[in-house]
Amino acid sequence: MSAPRTAPSAARGGRPRRTTPVQLRRLLIVLLACTVLFWITATVLQRGMQSVTQSVRDTTFPAYLDAIQARAALSDADRAAWQSFRSGAAQLTGPGQQYQNDITNAGQAIERLAALGTPGSPENSLLQTISGQLVNYQGLVEQADAEYRRDIALGTASRGDLGFAYLTYASNAMRDPQGGLLASIGQLAGPDQQALRGQLASPWADPALLLVLAVPALCTLAGIAAAQAFLRRRFNRAVSVPLLLAAAAACALSVWLIAATLRADSAFAAARATALPRLTGLWQAQIRTVDAEAAALRASVPPASPGGLDAAATQRASSAFGADMTSAAAADGLTAGIPALAVAIAVLGYLGFRPRLNEYRGLQ
Repeated sequence: MSAPRTAPSAARGGRPRRTTPVQLRRLLIVLLACTVLFWITATVLQRGMQSVTQSVRDTTFPAYLDAIQARAALSDADRAAWQSFRSGAAQLTGPGQQYQNDITNAGQAIERLAALGTPGSPENSLLQTISGQLVNYQGLVEQADAEYRRDIALGTASRGDLGFAYLTYASNAMRDPQGGLLASIGQLAGPDQQALRGQLASPWADPALLLVLAVPALCTLAGIAAAQAFLRRRFNRAVSVPLLLAAAAACALSVWLIAATLRADSAFAAARATALPRLTGLWQAQIRTVDAEAAALRASVPPASPGGLDAAATQRASSAFGADMTSAAAADGLTAGIPALAVAIAVLGYLGFRPRLNEYRGLQ
């Protein structure tokens, strides 16, 4: 092993030069400080991206989906009730099984919305109002069913006119644009959709943030390069294997973060530009169709092709959005990867300096 070349004790002009051990320690401290800064920056970026992804996947998207599903199910329940009454099936089955299924689905969606909300928030207060309106609507439909059956059983000339009157009251209570049940649910779905779009455009998934990461990453690599150059100049060390491995770990972490950010940005862009508009468009188209069928039945005009909601189509669109969010969440592995690689960089950096520091320690 070549002996270290000691530096002269003083430079021209009487100013003392830093001794080699002091320079080694300072280079090591700079390298460790850059590594810690790299660690902190990478963690902040990853946590911000992870927080937005989890919020979209676990809260915002389910809330929007539940609100629009409840809106569609209730509109279809009204259509199904009118279809049962107009066809005469209400004599045997009342509003019908489809009506019951729609009311159950809407109730479950409202319960999920309440579970996602914050107690005491305006949204939860609105949900309590919606629950009361739903109970009132069901009561009117039950009254319509009872009156319809009574008229039919008595064989009166009204042919269920009182039942149809109560069903009209129920429809009005649901569809009144000023405070009706559907209007109240719309007060939830609209803000939820806006919040979802805002999160899908979050700056945490913007590749421009990689410029912030570039500073500590380049500083870390520059510190490793400076340390290698110093060891080569003072100790004739061509390559320090620990420092080479530290540089490789720093590059690996940088590439991993870049790939994760670009993947999340791509997934958010696909969800924002394709999956969400397609899902929203499908639900809105089905709601318009169901509303038109209900209006036709209410006017005693059989719809051209009654069919109600197409759950399979909306489920496929919802799954496509979920796949985008799963892709964005693939960066969750960085939660363990960032500290592991940062510690590896620090330890390898120290191991690159330790033999040289030990040489001077032995000379003391």
